[in-house]
Amino acid sequence: MVRYARGDKRMLHDIMLLRAGKILLGNRYDAKKARTVLKELRAGDFIPMNSLPGKELPGNRPTYFFGKFLYFIVRMAAPEVMVETGVAHGVSSWTILNAMHRNGKGKLYSIDLPNLDLQSYNPENLQKTSGWVVPDLLRQRWELRLGSSVELLPTLMSELGAIDIFFHDSDHSYENMLFEFNAVFHGVKSGGLIISDDVHKNTSFSEFVHTHPLNGIRFFTKGGAAVLR
Repeated sequence: MVRYARGDKRMLHDIMLLRAGKILLGNRYDAKKARTVLKELRAGDFIPMNSLPGKELPGNRPTYFFGKFLYFIVRMAAPEVMVETGVAHGVSSWTILNAMHRNGKGKLYSIDLPNLDLQSYNPENLQKTSGWVVPDLLRQRWELRLGSSVELLPTLMSELGAIDIFFHDSDHSYENMLFEFNAVFHGVKSGGLIISDDVHKNTSFSEFVHTHPLNGIRFFTKGGAAVLR
């Protein structure tokens, strides 16, 4: 508690990650692997993202709790196919792809408005394109499609047929979040996950979880996740 009071939240984060893994993965949860993944997070031994000197980019990097969760759950669930909406600089994509790289399996399909999301999420006014921080070494497991999720997500789901994990991080309006959750729901495999950033901004995530066969959790920070029963 003394370390937490001083700002060291690592132990609390570890406890939260382990608890989330047990809830979301059920009998697929591997305690030994979970400890290994926590060590990876502590070590911070990731393939570096593209960056600019002196610039601290916003996003779910694995030094913040929700970035840690993304890395942890992708490592633990080892998805074959994952879909993400909202890319901006690509920090969350980079985190997910690092986990897939360590797994030695998986492909991430991402949808982003052509640079518009980046412009709204760009306090430094950087002249970059969506996902620019993802290095070439990680791009072999990544397919980025530019356009509106309203137009692209149903088509992508039809192409893929079934997915293991969906991660929402695009427009956080009630209407768009609910649209995306509904668009992917029937394509998520049994035991698959629906993850959302910024669930505190409206009631769409909690309403969706309560009206579908899902077991959901919300973190006190800003995100949530649910498993298809």
